[in-house]
Amino acid sequence: MDKKPSSRLKILVVDDEAEARLGLSHALKANGYEVVELASGKQVLSTAREEWPALIVLDIVLPDISGIEVFDQLRADPITKVIPILLLTAKPDVVKEKLATIPEKSYRYLIKPSRVEDLLKSVRELLMGGRN
Repeated sequence: MDKKPSSRLKILVVDDEAEARLGLSHALKANGYEVVELASGKQVLSTAREEWPALIVLDIVLPDISGIEVFDQLRADPITKVIPILLLTAKPDVVKEKLATIPEKSYRYLIKPSRVEDLLKSVRELLMGGRN
Protein backbone atom coordinates (compact mmCIF):
# COMPACT_ATOMS: atom_id res chain seq x y z
CA MET A 1 0.00 0.00 0.00
CA ASP A 2 1.43 3.39 -1.01
CA LYS A 3 1.71 6.05 1.64
CA LYS A 4 0.30 9.41 0.64
CA PRO A 5 2.67 12.28 1.31
CA SER A 6 1.68 14.43 4.25
CA SER A 7 0.35 17.87 3.41
CA ARG A 8 1.16 19.07 6.92
CA LEU A 9 4.17 21.30 7.40
CA LYS A 10 7.13 19.45 8.90
CA ILE A 11 8.99 20.95 11.86
CA LEU A 12 12.21 19.64 13.38
CA VAL A 13 12.21 19.99 17.17
CA VAL A 14 15.74 19.84 18.59
CA ASP A 15 16.25 19.70 22.35
CA ASP A 16 18.36 17.33 24.43
CA GLU A 17 15.81 17.40 27.27
CA ALA A 18 13.18 14.73 26.55
CA GLU A 19 10.44 16.51 28.52
CA ALA A 20 11.00 19.79 26.69
CA ARG A 21 11.00 17.99 23.33
CA LEU A 22 7.78 16.20 24.22
CA GLY A 23 6.06 19.41 25.30
CA LEU A 24 7.08 21.26 22.15
CA SER A 25 6.10 18.35 19.93
CA HIS A 26 2.72 17.96 21.60
CA ALA A 27 1.87 21.65 21.15
CA LEU A 28 2.92 21.61 17.50
CA LYS A 29 1.15 18.33 16.65
CA ALA A 30 -2.03 19.58 18.35
CA ASN A 31 -1.92 22.52 15.94
CA GLY A 32 -1.60 20.39 12.82
CA TYR A 33 2.14 20.25 12.25
CA GLU A 34 4.16 17.13 11.49
CA VAL A 35 7.04 16.89 13.98
CA VAL A 36 10.42 15.17 13.84
CA GLU A 37 12.13 15.08 17.24
CA LEU A 38 15.92 15.24 17.59
CA ALA A 39 18.22 15.40 20.60
CA SER A 40 21.56 16.65 19.22
CA GLY A 41 23.16 19.16 16.91
CA LYS A 42 24.72 16.51 14.69
CA GLN A 43 21.29 14.96 14.15
CA VAL A 44 19.77 18.24 12.99
CA LEU A 45 22.60 18.96 10.57
CA SER A 46 22.06 15.69 8.71
CA THR A 47 18.27 15.51 9.12
CA ALA A 48 17.65 19.05 7.85
CA ARG A 49 19.13 18.10 4.46
CA GLU A 50 17.16 14.83 4.31
CA GLU A 51 13.78 15.95 5.63
CA TRP A 52 13.68 19.50 4.23
CA PRO A 53 11.55 20.88 7.08
CA ALA A 54 9.46 24.02 6.86
CA LEU A 55 10.97 25.16 10.18
CA ILE A 56 13.49 24.13 12.84
CA VAL A 57 12.88 24.73 16.56
CA LEU A 58 16.40 24.64 17.99
CA ASP A 59 17.55 24.74 21.60
CA ILE A 60 20.78 26.67 22.15
CA VAL A 61 22.17 24.22 24.72
CA LEU A 62 22.87 20.82 23.16
CA PRO A 63 25.26 18.09 24.32
CA ASP A 64 27.46 17.86 21.22
CA ILE A 65 27.37 21.15 19.29
CA SER A 66 25.93 24.43 20.55
CA GLY A 67 22.70 25.59 18.96
CA ILE A 68 24.48 28.75 17.78
CA GLU A 69 27.09 26.65 15.96
CA VAL A 70 24.33 24.50 14.44
CA PHE A 71 22.57 27.70 13.35
CA ASP A 72 25.79 28.97 11.73
CA GLN A 73 26.35 25.66 9.90
CA LEU A 74 22.75 25.56 8.66
CA ARG A 75 23.09 29.12 7.38
CA ALA A 76 26.41 28.32 5.64
CA ASP A 77 24.89 25.38 3.74
CA PRO A 78 23.24 26.42 0.45
CA ILE A 79 20.56 23.74 0.91
CA THR A 80 19.53 24.58 4.49
CA LYS A 81 20.21 28.32 4.63
CA VAL A 82 16.62 29.23 3.76
CA ILE A 83 14.98 27.14 6.49
CA PRO A 84 13.56 29.44 9.19
CA ILE A 85 14.82 28.72 12.70
CA LEU A 86 13.21 29.36 16.07
CA LEU A 87 15.92 29.41 18.73
CA LEU A 88 15.11 28.50 22.32
CA THR A 89 17.31 30.00 25.00
CA ALA A 90 17.48 30.89 28.65
CA LYS A 91 20.11 33.52 27.75
CA PRO A 92 18.68 35.94 25.16
CA ASP A 93 21.71 38.25 25.39
CA VAL A 94 23.91 35.47 23.99
CA VAL A 95 21.58 35.04 21.02
CA LYS A 96 21.37 38.78 20.35
CA GLU A 97 25.16 39.15 20.50
CA LYS A 98 25.98 36.12 18.34
CA LEU A 99 23.34 36.82 15.70
CA ALA A 100 23.48 40.63 15.60
CA THR A 101 24.44 40.73 11.91
CA ILE A 102 21.85 38.21 10.67
CA PRO A 103 18.49 39.48 9.39
CA GLU A 104 15.85 38.55 11.95
CA LYS A 105 13.31 37.51 9.32
CA SER A 106 15.15 34.18 8.99
CA TYR A 107 15.03 33.40 12.71
CA ARG A 108 13.34 34.27 15.98
CA TYR A 109 14.15 33.35 19.54
CA LEU A 110 12.07 32.51 22.56
CA ILE A 111 13.19 32.67 26.14
CA LYS A 112 12.82 29.34 27.95
CA PRO A 113 10.47 28.47 29.43
CA SER A 114 7.93 30.05 27.12
CA ARG A 115 4.17 29.92 26.80
CA VAL A 116 2.62 27.68 24.15
CA GLU A 117 0.88 30.75 22.68
CA ASP A 118 4.23 32.47 22.19
CA LEU A 119 5.70 29.35 20.59
CA LEU A 120 2.81 29.04 18.13
CA LYS A 121 2.85 32.75 17.31
CA SER A 122 6.58 32.64 16.53
CA VAL A 123 6.16 29.49 14.44
CA ARG A 124 3.35 31.08 12.40
CA GLU A 125 5.32 34.29 11.87
CA LEU A 126 8.39 32.42 10.65
CA LEU A 127 6.35 30.17 8.37
CA MET A 128 4.48 33.15 6.88
CA GLY A 129 7.48 35.27 6.03
CA GLY A 130 10.64 33.91 7.54
CA ARG A 131 12.29 32.59 4.38
CA ASN A 132 14.96 34.71 2.72
